[in-house]
Amino acid sequence: MARQNGRGSGRGTPSPVPGEAAPQAPDERPEASPGALPAGPTLEAGTGTTDTGTAETGTGTAETERMPLRRAIGLGLGPVLGLVVFALLAGGRNELTTSACVVAAVTVLMAVWWMTEAVPFAVTALLPIALYPVFGVADVTTVAAPYASDIVFLFLGGFVLALAMQRWGLHRRVALRIVLAVGTRPTRLIGGFMLATALISMWVSSTATAMMMLPMGLSILALLGKDGVEIDRNFSVCLMLGIAYGATMSTTATIVATPGNAFVVAYMSQTHGIEITFAQWMLVGTPLSMLFLVIAWFLLTRFVFPPRITEIPGGEDLVRSQLRDLGRMGRGERIIATLFTATALSWVFVPFLANWAPLAELAPWLGRVSEAGIAIVAAIACFVLPVRARRGQMLMRWEDAADVPWGILLMFGGGLSMSAMITHTGLSDWLGGHVAFLSGVPVVVTVVVVAVLILVLTELTSTTATIATYVPVMAGISAGLGHDPLLLVMTTVFAAGFAFMLPIATPPNAIAIASGHVTIGQMLRGGVWLNLVAMALVPLAIFTLASWVLGL
Repeated sequence: MARQNGRGSGRGTPSPVPGEAAPQAPDERPEASPGALPAGPTLEAGTGTTDTGTAETGTGTAETERMPLRRAIGLGLGPVLGLVVFALLAGGRNELTTSACVVAAVTVLMAVWWMTEAVPFAVTALLPIALYPVFGVADVTTVAAPYASDIVFLFLGGFVLALAMQRWGLHRRVALRIVLAVGTRPTRLIGGFMLATALISMWVSSTATAMMMLPMGLSILALLGKDGVEIDRNFSVCLMLGIAYGATMSTTATIVATPGNAFVVAYMSQTHGIEITFAQWMLVGTPLSMLFLVIAWFLLTRFVFPPRITEIPGGEDLVRSQLRDLGRMGRGERIIATLFTATALSWVFVPFLANWAPLAELAPWLGRVSEAGIAIVAAIACFVLPVRARRGQMLMRWEDAADVPWGILLMFGGGLSMSAMITHTGLSDWLGGHVAFLSGVPVVVTVVVVAVLILVLTELTSTTATIATYVPVMAGISAGLGHDPLLLVMTTVFAAGFAFMLPIATPPNAIAIASGHVTIGQMLRGGVWLNLVAMALVPLAIFTLASWVLGL
Protein backbone atom coordinates (compact mmCIF):
# COMPACT_ATOMS: atom_id res chain seq x y z
CA MET A 1 0.00 0.00 0.00
CA ALA A 2 1.62 3.20 -1.12
CA ARG A 3 1.30 6.04 1.30
CA GLN A 4 0.90 9.72 0.66
CA ASN A 5 2.31 12.64 2.58
CA GLY A 6 -0.77 14.75 3.01
CA ARG A 7 -0.19 18.00 1.11
CA GLY A 8 3.57 17.58 0.92
CA SER A 9 3.99 19.09 4.35
CA GLY A 10 7.73 18.84 4.42
CA ARG A 11 7.86 15.69 6.51
CA GLY A 12 9.60 13.78 3.73
CA THR A 13 8.66 10.77 1.70
CA PRO A 14 7.19 7.94 3.75
CA SER A 15 9.57 5.08 4.30
CA PRO A 16 8.33 1.67 3.23
CA VAL A 17 7.37 -1.05 5.67
CA PRO A 18 7.82 -4.75 5.01
CA GLY A 19 5.54 -5.88 2.24
CA GLU A 20 5.12 -2.38 0.76
CA ALA A 21 6.71 -0.64 -2.17
CA ALA A 22 8.45 2.66 -1.56
CA PRO A 23 6.16 5.48 -2.67
CA GLN A 24 7.22 8.47 -4.70
CA ALA A 25 7.18 11.92 -3.28
CA PRO A 26 3.87 13.71 -3.96
CA ASP A 27 5.56 16.38 -6.10
CA GLU A 28 6.91 13.70 -8.40
CA ARG A 29 3.43 12.36 -9.15
CA PRO A 30 0.94 15.23 -9.24
CA GLU A 31 -1.48 13.19 -11.31
CA ALA A 32 -0.85 9.83 -9.67
CA SER A 33 -3.26 8.12 -7.37
CA PRO A 34 -1.96 8.89 -3.89
CA GLY A 35 -2.77 6.14 -1.47
CA ALA A 36 -3.93 3.79 -4.20
CA LEU A 37 -3.37 0.09 -3.94
CA PRO A 38 -0.25 -1.17 -5.66
CA ALA A 39 -0.54 -2.84 -9.00
CA GLY A 40 -1.29 -6.50 -8.59
CA PRO A 41 -4.18 -8.82 -7.97
CA THR A 42 -7.43 -6.94 -7.60
CA LEU A 43 -9.98 -9.06 -5.83
CA GLU A 44 -13.56 -8.37 -4.98
CA ALA A 45 -15.00 -9.79 -1.85
CA GLY A 46 -17.24 -12.72 -2.47
CA THR A 47 -16.23 -13.40 -6.05
CA GLY A 48 -13.48 -15.85 -5.41
CA THR A 49 -11.68 -14.60 -8.52
CA THR A 50 -8.59 -12.55 -9.13
CA ASP A 51 -8.05 -10.04 -11.85
CA THR A 52 -4.45 -10.86 -12.64
CA GLY A 53 -4.41 -10.88 -16.38
CA THR A 54 -5.42 -14.47 -16.89
CA ALA A 55 -8.20 -15.88 -18.99
CA GLU A 56 -10.69 -13.56 -17.33
CA THR A 57 -9.01 -10.43 -18.62
CA GLY A 58 -7.76 -11.84 -21.86
CA THR A 59 -4.36 -10.21 -21.47
CA GLY A 60 -2.29 -12.72 -19.57
CA THR A 61 -0.97 -16.21 -19.83
CA ALA A 62 -4.19 -18.00 -20.69
CA GLU A 63 -2.52 -19.62 -23.70
CA THR A 64 0.20 -21.22 -21.58
CA GLU A 65 -1.84 -22.27 -18.53
CA ARG A 66 -4.05 -25.33 -18.34
CA MET A 67 -7.67 -24.78 -17.39
CA PRO A 68 -8.29 -25.93 -13.79
CA LEU A 69 -10.21 -29.19 -13.59
CA ARG A 70 -13.12 -27.60 -11.71
CA ARG A 71 -13.61 -25.01 -14.46
CA ALA A 72 -13.30 -27.59 -17.23
CA ILE A 73 -15.90 -29.83 -15.59
CA GLY A 74 -18.23 -26.92 -14.93
CA LEU A 75 -18.00 -25.66 -18.51
CA GLY A 76 -19.43 -28.90 -19.85
CA LEU A 77 -21.55 -29.91 -16.89
CA GLY A 78 -23.57 -26.68 -16.83
CA PRO A 79 -25.24 -27.06 -20.24
CA VAL A 80 -25.73 -30.82 -19.73
CA LEU A 81 -27.48 -30.36 -16.38
CA GLY A 82 -29.53 -27.50 -17.81
CA LEU A 83 -30.80 -29.72 -20.64
CA VAL A 84 -31.52 -32.57 -18.22
CA VAL A 85 -33.55 -30.27 -15.95
CA PHE A 86 -35.51 -28.92 -18.92
CA ALA A 87 -36.25 -32.43 -20.20
CA LEU A 88 -37.39 -33.66 -16.77
CA LEU A 89 -39.63 -30.66 -16.10
CA ALA A 90 -41.05 -30.31 -19.61
CA GLY A 91 -41.77 -34.04 -19.88
CA GLY A 92 -43.17 -34.46 -16.38
CA ARG A 93 -46.69 -34.09 -15.10
CA ASN A 94 -46.69 -30.63 -13.60
CA GLU A 95 -48.27 -27.25 -14.15
CA LEU A 96 -45.09 -25.53 -15.27
CA THR A 97 -45.14 -23.61 -18.53
CA THR A 98 -42.43 -24.04 -21.13
CA SER A 99 -41.05 -20.65 -20.10
CA ALA A 100 -40.73 -21.81 -16.50
CA CYS A 101 -38.87 -24.93 -17.66
CA VAL A 102 -36.50 -22.76 -19.69
CA VAL A 103 -35.89 -20.50 -16.70
CA ALA A 104 -35.16 -23.54 -14.50
CA ALA A 105 -32.65 -24.84 -17.05
CA VAL A 106 -30.91 -21.48 -17.42
CA THR A 107 -30.82 -21.10 -13.63
CA VAL A 108 -29.06 -24.45 -13.27
CA LEU A 109 -26.62 -23.50 -16.04
CA MET A 110 -25.82 -20.17 -14.38
CA ALA A 111 -25.49 -21.75 -10.94
CA VAL A 112 -23.01 -24.36 -12.18
CA TRP A 113 -20.95 -21.82 -14.11
CA TRP A 114 -20.92 -19.38 -11.20
CA MET A 115 -19.96 -22.00 -8.62
CA THR A 116 -17.24 -23.62 -10.74
CA GLU A 117 -16.06 -20.30 -12.23
CA ALA A 118 -16.18 -21.99 -15.63
CA VAL A 119 -16.28 -18.57 -17.28
CA PRO A 120 -15.94 -15.08 -15.77
CA PHE A 121 -18.88 -14.23 -13.51
CA ALA A 122 -19.84 -11.22 -15.61
CA VAL A 123 -20.10 -13.40 -18.74
CA THR A 124 -22.40 -15.85 -16.97
CA ALA A 125 -24.51 -12.89 -15.84
CA LEU A 126 -25.23 -12.03 -19.50
CA LEU A 127 -26.93 -15.39 -20.20
CA PRO A 128 -30.46 -14.11 -19.38
CA ILE A 129 -30.19 -11.45 -22.10
CA ALA A 130 -28.87 -14.01 -24.56
CA LEU A 131 -31.30 -16.85 -23.83
CA TYR A 132 -34.59 -15.65 -22.32
CA PRO A 133 -35.79 -13.61 -25.35
CA VAL A 134 -34.78 -16.37 -27.81
CA PHE A 135 -36.83 -18.99 -25.95
CA GLY A 136 -39.81 -16.71 -25.47
CA VAL A 137 -39.55 -16.22 -21.71
CA ALA A 138 -39.77 -12.41 -22.03
CA ASP A 139 -38.76 -9.66 -24.44
CA VAL A 140 -35.27 -8.22 -24.22
CA THR A 141 -36.50 -4.94 -22.68
CA THR A 142 -38.05 -6.79 -19.76
CA VAL A 143 -35.07 -9.08 -19.33
CA ALA A 144 -32.55 -6.23 -19.46
CA ALA A 145 -34.40 -3.90 -17.07
CA PRO A 146 -32.89 -5.40 -13.86
CA TYR A 147 -29.40 -4.61 -15.14
CA ALA A 148 -30.28 -0.95 -14.52
CA SER A 149 -31.76 -1.54 -11.08
CA ASP A 150 -31.31 1.29 -8.60
CA ILE A 151 -29.26 -1.03 -6.40
CA VAL A 152 -26.70 -1.30 -9.22
CA PHE A 153 -26.25 2.46 -9.04
CA LEU A 154 -26.11 2.36 -5.25
CA PHE A 155 -23.17 0.00 -5.46
CA LEU A 156 -21.58 1.96 -8.32
CA GLY A 157 -21.60 5.10 -6.19
CA GLY A 158 -20.26 3.14 -3.23
CA PHE A 159 -17.43 1.72 -5.33
CA VAL A 160 -16.38 5.17 -6.54
CA LEU A 161 -16.49 6.57 -3.00
CA ALA A 162 -14.36 3.67 -1.72
CA LEU A 163 -11.82 4.16 -4.51
CA ALA A 164 -11.57 7.84 -3.63
CA MET A 165 -10.85 6.91 0.00
CA GLN A 166 -8.14 4.53 -1.17
CA ARG A 167 -6.68 7.07 -3.59
CA TRP A 168 -6.01 9.57 -0.82
CA GLY A 169 -5.06 7.02 1.85
CA LEU A 170 -7.85 7.96 4.25
CA HIS A 171 -8.64 4.32 5.08
CA ARG A 172 -5.02 3.74 6.10
CA ARG A 173 -5.01 6.70 8.47
CA VAL A 174 -8.29 5.57 10.02
CA ALA A 175 -6.93 2.04 10.48
CA LEU A 176 -3.76 3.24 12.19
CA ARG A 177 -5.76 5.50 14.51
CA ILE A 178 -8.02 2.63 15.52
CA VAL A 179 -5.08 0.29 16.19
CA LEU A 180 -3.33 2.96 18.25
CA ALA A 181 -6.50 3.71 20.24
CA VAL A 182 -7.08 0.06 21.13
CA GLY A 183 -3.51 -0.51 22.30
CA THR A 184 -0.42 -2.47 21.25
CA ARG A 185 -0.31 -5.30 23.78
CA PRO A 186 -0.48 -8.56 21.77
CA THR A 187 -4.13 -9.45 22.40
CA ARG A 188 -5.21 -5.81 22.18
CA LEU A 189 -3.23 -5.33 18.99
CA ILE A 190 -4.95 -8.32 17.37
CA GLY A 191 -8.30 -6.89 18.47
CA GLY A 192 -7.33 -3.49 17.08
CA PHE A 193 -6.41 -4.96 13.70
CA MET A 194 -9.66 -6.93 13.61
CA LEU A 195 -11.74 -3.89 14.56
CA ALA A 196 -10.00 -1.57 12.09
CA THR A 197 -10.37 -4.11 9.29
CA ALA A 198 -14.04 -4.69 10.07
CA LEU A 199 -14.99 -1.02 10.34
CA ILE A 200 -13.31 -0.14 7.04
CA SER A 201 -14.71 -3.24 5.29
CA MET A 202 -18.20 -2.02 6.09
CA TRP A 203 -17.68 0.58 3.36
CA VAL A 204 -14.64 -0.50 1.32
CA SER A 205 -14.06 -3.81 -0.45
CA SER A 206 -13.10 -6.42 2.12
CA THR A 207 -10.34 -7.59 -0.20
CA ALA A 208 -8.84 -4.14 -0.61
CA THR A 209 -9.02 -3.65 3.15
CA ALA A 210 -7.28 -6.96 3.86
CA MET A 211 -4.60 -6.11 1.32
CA MET A 212 -4.07 -2.75 3.04
CA MET A 213 -3.91 -4.21 6.56
CA LEU A 214 -1.61 -7.10 5.64
CA PRO A 215 1.59 -5.00 5.22
CA MET A 216 0.88 -3.29 8.53
CA GLY A 217 0.58 -6.68 10.22
CA LEU A 218 3.73 -7.91 8.53
CA SER A 219 5.62 -4.86 9.78
CA ILE A 220 4.62 -5.78 13.35
CA LEU A 221 5.86 -9.32 12.82
CA ALA A 222 9.10 -8.02 11.30
CA LEU A 223 9.59 -5.94 14.43
CA LEU A 224 9.26 -9.08 16.55
CA GLY A 225 11.59 -11.08 14.34
CA LYS A 226 14.47 -8.60 14.19
CA ASP A 227 17.95 -9.72 15.24
CA GLY A 228 17.06 -13.32 14.40
CA VAL A 229 14.57 -13.71 17.25
CA GLU A 230 11.96 -16.41 16.54
CA ILE A 231 8.47 -14.99 16.12
CA ASP A 232 5.69 -16.31 18.35
CA ARG A 233 3.81 -18.57 15.94
CA ASN A 234 0.52 -18.24 17.77
CA PHE A 235 0.71 -14.46 17.63
CA SER A 236 1.57 -14.37 13.91
CA VAL A 237 -1.19 -16.83 13.00
CA CYS A 238 -3.71 -15.03 15.17
CA LEU A 239 -2.83 -11.63 13.69
CA MET A 240 -3.06 -12.79 10.08
CA LEU A 241 -6.31 -14.68 10.67
CA GLY A 242 -7.67 -11.70 12.61
CA ILE A 243 -7.16 -9.48 9.57
CA ALA A 244 -8.86 -11.98 7.24
CA TYR A 245 -11.72 -12.75 9.58
CA GLY A 246 -12.26 -9.08 10.45
CA ALA A 247 -12.74 -8.34 6.75
CA THR A 248 -15.19 -11.22 6.40
CA MET A 249 -17.26 -10.56 9.52
CA SER A 250 -18.19 -7.05 8.43
CA THR A 251 -20.02 -8.37 5.36
CA THR A 252 -23.35 -8.33 7.21
CA ALA A 253 -22.92 -4.79 8.59
CA THR A 254 -24.16 -2.56 5.76
CA ILE A 255 -25.88 -2.91 2.40
CA VAL A 256 -22.70 -1.83 0.60
CA ALA A 257 -20.39 -4.13 2.58
CA THR A 258 -20.73 -6.89 -0.01
CA PRO A 259 -22.55 -7.31 -3.34
CA GLY A 260 -24.75 -10.07 -1.91
CA ASN A 261 -26.44 -7.70 0.53
CA ALA A 262 -27.33 -5.26 -2.20
CA PHE A 263 -28.63 -8.12 -4.35
CA VAL A 264 -31.02 -9.17 -1.58
CA VAL A 265 -32.32 -5.62 -1.10
CA ALA A 266 -32.97 -5.23 -4.83
CA TYR A 267 -34.52 -8.69 -5.16
CA MET A 268 -36.94 -8.21 -2.27
CA SER A 269 -37.96 -4.79 -3.55
CA GLN A 270 -38.50 -5.73 -7.19
CA THR A 271 -39.92 -9.22 -6.70
CA HIS A 272 -41.81 -9.07 -3.40
CA GLY A 273 -42.36 -5.33 -2.90
CA ILE A 274 -40.51 -5.43 0.44
CA GLU A 275 -38.30 -2.39 1.04
CA ILE A 276 -35.27 -2.63 3.34
CA THR A 277 -33.68 0.73 4.13
CA PHE A 278 -30.02 1.32 4.81
CA ALA A 279 -30.78 2.06 8.46
CA GLN A 280 -32.89 -1.08 8.90
CA TRP A 281 -30.12 -3.24 7.49
CA MET A 282 -27.55 -1.65 9.81
CA LEU A 283 -29.82 -2.17 12.85
CA VAL A 284 -29.72 -5.90 12.12
CA GLY A 285 -26.38 -6.50 10.43
CA THR A 286 -24.03 -4.23 12.36
CA PRO A 287 -24.76 -5.65 15.85
CA LEU A 288 -24.44 -9.17 14.39
CA SER A 289 -21.03 -8.45 12.85
CA MET A 290 -19.72 -6.61 15.93
CA LEU A 291 -20.87 -9.35 18.32
CA PHE A 292 -19.27 -11.97 16.09
CA LEU A 293 -16.08 -9.91 15.99
CA VAL A 294 -15.82 -9.86 19.80
CA ILE A 295 -16.53 -13.59 20.07
CA ALA A 296 -13.98 -14.38 17.35
CA TRP A 297 -11.32 -12.22 19.00
CA PHE A 298 -11.94 -13.95 22.34
CA LEU A 299 -11.82 -17.46 20.85
CA LEU A 300 -8.71 -16.82 18.75
CA THR A 301 -6.66 -15.05 21.41
CA ARG A 302 -7.75 -17.07 24.47
CA PHE A 303 -8.30 -20.61 23.23
CA VAL A 304 -7.33 -21.37 19.64
CA PHE A 305 -4.08 -19.42 19.16
CA PRO A 306 -3.31 -17.64 22.46
CA PRO A 307 -0.17 -15.46 22.04
CA ARG A 308 2.74 -16.54 24.24
CA ILE A 309 4.31 -13.09 24.33
CA THR A 310 3.06 -10.43 26.71
CA GLU A 311 4.34 -7.30 24.98
CA ILE A 312 5.60 -6.08 21.61
CA PRO A 313 8.75 -4.00 22.03
CA GLY A 314 8.44 -0.89 19.88
CA GLY A 315 4.95 -1.77 18.65
CA GLU A 316 3.37 1.53 19.64
CA ASP A 317 6.36 3.45 18.28
CA LEU A 318 6.01 1.65 14.95
CA VAL A 319 2.33 2.56 14.63
CA ARG A 320 3.04 6.16 15.61
CA SER A 321 5.90 6.37 13.12
CA GLN A 322 3.63 5.17 10.32
CA LEU A 323 1.13 7.85 11.30
CA ARG A 324 3.89 10.45 11.26
CA ASP A 325 4.93 9.23 7.82
CA LEU A 326 1.45 10.02 6.58
CA GLY A 327 1.88 13.62 7.73
CA ARG A 328 -1.03 15.89 8.47
CA MET A 329 -4.31 15.25 6.72
CA GLY A 330 -4.05 16.70 3.25
CA ARG A 331 -6.81 18.57 1.47
CA GLY A 332 -7.78 15.46 -0.47
CA GLU A 333 -8.18 13.41 2.69
CA ARG A 334 -10.25 16.09 4.38
CA ILE A 335 -12.57 16.45 1.41
CA ILE A 336 -13.16 12.71 0.98
CA ALA A 337 -13.62 12.30 4.75
CA THR A 338 -16.30 15.00 4.70
CA LEU A 339 -17.96 13.57 1.61
CA PHE A 340 -17.94 10.03 2.99
CA THR A 341 -19.39 11.15 6.33
CA ALA A 342 -22.15 13.14 4.63
CA THR A 343 -22.99 10.21 2.35
CA ALA A 344 -23.13 7.65 5.17
CA LEU A 345 -25.27 9.93 7.34
CA SER A 346 -27.60 10.58 4.40
CA TRP A 347 -28.02 6.86 3.75
CA VAL A 348 -29.01 6.34 7.38
CA PHE A 349 -31.08 9.41 8.22
CA VAL A 350 -32.75 10.69 5.03
CA PRO A 351 -35.49 7.97 5.13
CA PHE A 352 -36.26 8.92 8.74
CA LEU A 353 -36.33 12.63 7.98
CA ALA A 354 -38.55 12.05 4.93
CA ASN A 355 -41.13 10.35 7.17
CA TRP A 356 -40.93 12.93 9.96
CA ALA A 357 -44.19 14.86 9.59
CA PRO A 358 -42.95 18.42 10.37
CA LEU A 359 -40.06 18.14 7.93
CA ALA A 360 -42.02 16.18 5.34
CA GLU A 361 -44.34 19.18 4.93
CA LEU A 362 -41.48 21.66 4.62
CA ALA A 363 -39.34 19.51 2.33
CA PRO A 364 -41.54 17.00 0.48
CA TRP A 365 -38.71 16.38 -1.99
CA LEU A 366 -36.90 14.36 0.69
CA GLY A 367 -39.33 11.53 0.04
CA ARG A 368 -38.03 11.35 -3.52
CA VAL A 369 -34.39 11.02 -2.49
CA SER A 370 -33.26 7.41 -2.86
CA GLU A 371 -30.19 5.70 -1.48
CA ALA A 372 -29.01 5.10 -5.05
CA GLY A 373 -29.46 8.81 -5.79
CA ILE A 374 -27.36 9.72 -2.74
CA ALA A 375 -24.63 7.32 -3.89
CA ILE A 376 -24.56 8.74 -7.42
CA VAL A 377 -24.43 12.33 -6.11
CA ALA A 378 -21.42 11.31 -4.00
CA ALA A 379 -19.79 9.63 -7.00
CA ILE A 380 -20.31 12.73 -9.17
CA ALA A 381 -18.89 14.89 -6.38
CA CYS A 382 -15.69 12.82 -6.46
CA PHE A 383 -15.06 14.03 -10.02
CA VAL A 384 -16.23 17.60 -9.40
CA LEU A 385 -14.68 18.60 -6.07
CA PRO A 386 -11.19 20.06 -6.63
CA VAL A 387 -8.19 19.17 -4.49
CA ARG A 388 -5.84 21.53 -6.32
CA ALA A 389 -8.02 23.78 -8.44
CA ARG A 390 -5.18 25.48 -10.31
CA ARG A 391 -3.79 22.16 -11.43
CA GLY A 392 -7.26 20.88 -12.24
CA GLN A 393 -6.76 17.98 -9.83
CA MET A 394 -10.03 16.53 -8.54
CA LEU A 395 -10.72 13.88 -5.92
CA MET A 396 -10.96 11.32 -8.72
CA ARG A 397 -10.00 11.08 -12.36
CA TRP A 398 -12.00 9.05 -14.84
CA GLU A 399 -8.93 6.86 -15.31
CA ASP A 400 -9.35 5.81 -11.66
CA ALA A 401 -12.83 4.51 -12.49
CA ALA A 402 -11.16 1.68 -14.39
CA ASP A 403 -10.71 0.07 -10.98
CA VAL A 404 -14.47 -0.08 -10.40
CA PRO A 405 -15.42 -3.79 -10.49
CA TRP A 406 -17.77 -3.43 -13.43
CA GLY A 407 -18.14 -7.21 -13.62
CA ILE A 408 -19.79 -7.24 -10.20
CA LEU A 409 -22.35 -4.71 -11.43
CA LEU A 410 -23.13 -6.96 -14.40
CA MET A 411 -23.45 -9.89 -12.02
CA PHE A 412 -26.02 -7.90 -10.06
CA GLY A 413 -28.05 -7.42 -13.21
CA GLY A 414 -27.82 -11.05 -14.28
CA GLY A 415 -28.81 -12.32 -10.85
CA LEU A 416 -31.73 -9.92 -10.60
CA SER A 417 -32.93 -10.78 -14.11
CA MET A 418 -32.74 -14.50 -13.35
CA SER A 419 -34.61 -13.99 -10.06
CA ALA A 420 -37.29 -11.85 -11.69
CA MET A 421 -37.99 -14.52 -14.29
CA ILE A 422 -38.12 -17.26 -11.62
CA THR A 423 -40.98 -15.34 -10.03
CA HIS A 424 -42.57 -14.11 -13.29
CA THR A 425 -42.93 -17.61 -14.76
CA GLY A 426 -44.34 -19.12 -11.56
CA LEU A 427 -41.28 -21.30 -10.94
CA SER A 428 -40.84 -19.84 -7.45
CA ASP A 429 -44.43 -20.69 -6.48
CA TRP A 430 -44.02 -24.19 -7.92
CA LEU A 431 -40.91 -24.77 -5.78
CA GLY A 432 -42.73 -23.49 -2.71
CA GLY A 433 -45.67 -25.77 -3.35
CA HIS A 434 -43.44 -28.83 -3.45
CA VAL A 435 -42.10 -28.20 0.05
CA ALA A 436 -45.47 -27.47 1.63
CA PHE A 437 -45.41 -30.92 3.26
CA LEU A 438 -42.60 -29.60 5.49
CA SER A 439 -44.85 -26.92 6.97
CA GLY A 440 -45.14 -28.95 10.18
CA VAL A 441 -41.39 -28.69 10.82
CA PRO A 442 -40.64 -26.12 13.55
CA VAL A 443 -39.48 -22.86 12.02
CA VAL A 444 -36.38 -22.84 14.22
CA VAL A 445 -35.29 -26.16 12.73
CA THR A 446 -35.87 -24.86 9.21
CA VAL A 447 -33.77 -21.76 9.80
CA VAL A 448 -30.93 -23.74 11.43
CA VAL A 449 -30.88 -26.30 8.58
CA VAL A 450 -30.76 -23.55 5.94
CA ALA A 451 -28.02 -21.71 7.86
CA VAL A 452 -25.89 -24.85 8.09
CA LEU A 453 -26.46 -25.72 4.43
CA ILE A 454 -25.44 -22.26 3.20
CA LEU A 455 -22.45 -22.10 5.57
CA VAL A 456 -21.14 -25.35 4.09
CA LEU A 457 -21.80 -24.30 0.49
CA THR A 458 -20.15 -20.89 0.85
CA GLU A 459 -16.92 -22.53 2.01
CA LEU A 460 -16.63 -24.07 -1.44
CA THR A 461 -18.24 -21.47 -3.71
CA SER A 462 -18.37 -17.73 -4.19
CA THR A 463 -20.42 -15.87 -1.59
CA THR A 464 -22.11 -13.65 -4.18
CA ALA A 465 -22.85 -16.57 -6.50
CA THR A 466 -24.33 -18.56 -3.61
CA ILE A 467 -26.62 -15.67 -2.70
CA ALA A 468 -27.67 -14.95 -6.28
CA THR A 469 -28.47 -18.61 -6.86
CA TYR A 470 -30.19 -19.58 -3.63
CA VAL A 471 -32.04 -16.42 -2.54
CA PRO A 472 -34.87 -16.79 -5.11
CA VAL A 473 -35.16 -20.48 -4.26
CA MET A 474 -35.24 -19.82 -0.51
CA ALA A 475 -37.85 -17.09 -0.98
CA GLY A 476 -40.11 -19.58 -2.77
CA ILE A 477 -39.54 -22.26 -0.15
CA SER A 478 -40.20 -19.80 2.67
CA ALA A 479 -43.48 -18.72 1.09
CA GLY A 480 -44.43 -22.34 0.42
CA LEU A 481 -43.96 -23.13 4.11
CA GLY A 482 -46.22 -20.21 5.03
CA HIS A 483 -43.43 -17.96 6.31
CA ASP A 484 -42.39 -14.44 5.36
CA PRO A 485 -40.04 -14.72 2.33
CA LEU A 486 -37.52 -12.62 4.25
CA LEU A 487 -37.12 -15.33 6.86
CA LEU A 488 -35.03 -17.72 4.79
CA VAL A 489 -33.66 -14.98 2.52
CA MET A 490 -32.01 -13.15 5.43
CA THR A 491 -30.81 -16.48 6.83
CA THR A 492 -29.19 -17.21 3.48
CA VAL A 493 -27.46 -13.86 3.06
CA PHE A 494 -26.13 -13.77 6.62
CA ALA A 495 -24.89 -17.38 6.54
CA ALA A 496 -23.28 -16.90 3.12
CA GLY A 497 -21.20 -14.02 4.46
CA PHE A 498 -19.45 -16.13 7.08
CA ALA A 499 -16.78 -18.38 5.54
CA PHE A 500 -13.66 -18.95 7.61
CA MET A 501 -12.29 -22.45 7.00
CA LEU A 502 -10.76 -22.51 3.51
CA PRO A 503 -8.65 -20.09 1.45
CA ILE A 504 -10.96 -20.56 -1.55
CA ALA A 505 -13.96 -19.37 0.49
CA THR A 506 -13.11 -15.65 0.41
CA PRO A 507 -10.28 -13.51 -0.97
CA PRO A 508 -9.29 -12.29 2.55
CA ASN A 509 -8.75 -15.93 3.55
CA ALA A 510 -6.51 -16.42 0.53
CA ILE A 511 -4.59 -13.26 1.43
CA ALA A 512 -3.94 -14.62 4.94
CA ILE A 513 -2.56 -17.86 3.47
CA ALA A 514 -0.43 -15.86 1.02
CA SER A 515 1.22 -14.04 3.93
CA GLY A 516 3.24 -17.19 4.63
CA HIS A 517 2.36 -17.11 8.33
CA VAL A 518 -0.79 -19.26 8.15
CA THR A 519 -1.19 -22.82 6.92
CA ILE A 520 -4.41 -24.31 5.63
CA GLY A 521 -4.51 -26.57 8.67
CA GLN A 522 -4.32 -23.57 10.99
CA MET A 523 -7.08 -21.83 9.07
CA LEU A 524 -9.23 -24.95 9.35
CA ARG A 525 -8.53 -25.11 13.07
CA GLY A 526 -9.61 -21.52 13.66
CA GLY A 527 -12.36 -21.48 11.05
CA VAL A 528 -14.24 -24.54 12.27
CA TRP A 529 -14.87 -22.89 15.64
CA LEU A 530 -16.08 -19.69 14.02
CA ASN A 531 -18.36 -21.62 11.68
CA LEU A 532 -19.91 -23.34 14.68
CA VAL A 533 -20.45 -19.94 16.28
CA ALA A 534 -22.03 -18.70 13.03
CA MET A 535 -24.46 -21.63 13.06
CA ALA A 536 -25.76 -20.33 16.38
CA LEU A 537 -25.46 -16.57 15.80
CA VAL A 538 -27.28 -16.44 12.45
CA PRO A 539 -30.52 -18.05 13.73
CA LEU A 540 -30.24 -15.95 16.89
CA ALA A 541 -30.04 -12.77 14.80
CA ILE A 542 -32.97 -13.89 12.64
CA PHE A 543 -35.29 -14.51 15.59
CA THR A 544 -34.26 -11.39 17.51
CA LEU A 545 -32.90 -8.40 15.60
CA ALA A 546 -34.32 -9.31 12.19
CA SER A 547 -37.73 -10.14 13.67
CA TRP A 548 -37.89 -6.88 15.61
CA VAL A 549 -36.60 -4.57 12.88
CA LEU A 550 -38.01 -6.26 9.74
CA GLY A 551 -41.17 -7.70 11.30
CA LEU A 552 -40.53 -11.33 10.43
